[in-house]
Amino acid sequence: MKRLSVVIAGTGNIKDVEIQPATTVGDLLADLDLNDYLLSRGPGQPFFAQSDNLYEQVKSGEKLFATTKVEVGRVA
Repeated sequence: MKRLSVVIAGTGNIKDVEIQPATTVGDLLADLDLNDYLLSRGPGQPFFAQSDNLYEQVKSGEKLFATTKVEVGRVA
């Protein structure tokens, strides 16, 4: 088991969670009811894919950041 802190952008909330082996990013976000969010290690860092095995990619005690998806486009 690994313990993580997830900072939820725009709210100031921090969720402390425990994940099990084989936990994916999608699993964690669904458990936190953050289905419309993306997860990264911080500003300027790439986002994890929903299917990424999070357990294998993080260390216990690490802080991750959940950010809402941003749609980029041009208004015609």
